[in-house]
Amino acid sequence: MSEFQLSRRQALALPAAVAAASLLPQVARAQALTGAARDTAIADVTRAVNAVTRLQGRFAQTDPDGTVVTGQFWLQRPGKLRFEYDAPSPLLMVSDGSTVAVQDRRLNSVDRFPLRSTPLWFLLKERVDIATEVTVAEAVRRDGKLYLTMRDRAREAEGQLTVVFEERDRSLEEWTVRDGQNRSTRVRLVSSSVPARIDPRLFILRDPPSRRQR
Repeated sequence: MSEFQLSRRQALALPAAVAAASLLPQVARAQALTGAARDTAIADVTRAVNAVTRLQGRFAQTDPDGTVVTGQFWLQRPGKLRFEYDAPSPLLMVSDGSTVAVQDRRLNSVDRFPLRSTPLWFLLKERVDIATEVTVAEAVRRDGKLYLTMRDRAREAEGQLTVVFEERDRSLEEWTVRDGQNRSTRVRLVSSSVPARIDPRLFILRDPPSRRQR
């Protein structure tokens, strides 16, 4: 497997909770929700996701090997996301609404794949109905936060997505994507604000000129 393939998976798994190693002890101390409480949590998270229109700020990403990288992000639903990773990371990730593109500046390459094939589709799609569109594997409450882990019921998206919302104001705090190889990547929103407008050019990523044209 190439260095770029590893970097792409880490960026995707963008390309959302808590990474697997850190999630287990948290769940052990959390209140597992069942029955009416579970249904209420699912409805609350559904409303919270659908209420997100635009966000921008800083993020910290913990990769499957424990490496932490940081950067700036812009999110605009439906479908659009931009992650600019701080140096020395060579990665830039952009979702234009239908396709996710990951650029590796070191390799001068761009790889593209459908947004629908990733669990983040359920965070970015125009309207989500968690109760009918996904299988909720777990719903827990801990320290005033709601953790919801879900899988694609249609099985078009590989892996699972855990989202974390502040229960008090329903603000999105973080997400974790676990891929088909059980590798988890956590994305925590260190700071975020709601801009009046985001430049649409931020969600366009063109292929770089080939090295042979230099």
